[in-house]
Amino acid sequence: MKTRAATKADLGEVFRLEQAGFGSHGYPDFLFRQLLELWPNFLLVAESEGKLVGYALGGMGEAKEHGWILSLAVDEQLRGQGIGKVLLQRLCRDLADSGCTELRLTVHPDNGAAGLYRALGFETETSEPDYFGFGEPRQVLLRRG
Repeated sequence: MKTRAATKADLGEVFRLEQAGFGSHGYPDFLFRQLLELWPNFLLVAESEGKLVGYALGGMGEAKEHGWILSLAVDEQLRGQGIGKVLLQRLCRDLADSGCTELRLTVHPDNGAAGLYRALGFETETSEPDYFGFGEPRQVLLRRG
């Protein structure tokens, strides 16, 4: 498996993974195109045997030192094989190399990926019961340094 920056040609597969992983809470396809323009180094893909198997999306806040992990998705058939970890580690490194000293992400309290985030140094900063609207709780996780 290798990771690399996404290209326009990858956006269809990125959106497919987004929809499979997040359904109605996923980002719309056109947003990925715009974010590729905005943060080309923070939309990463993982591929194996020529197939896109995961992606990670990050961005920078208004203050350059504030970075965000906006989305992480891995092909459902390949979860648990370390693909998400590799993508997340690279994205965190790339954001840090760009000056981000604080990284945040949101995660549903029941999402199994929370264990991965904690293993990589993220800790709960806040919890909101209605982060994405009524009945849509999320934890905001923070990693410093």
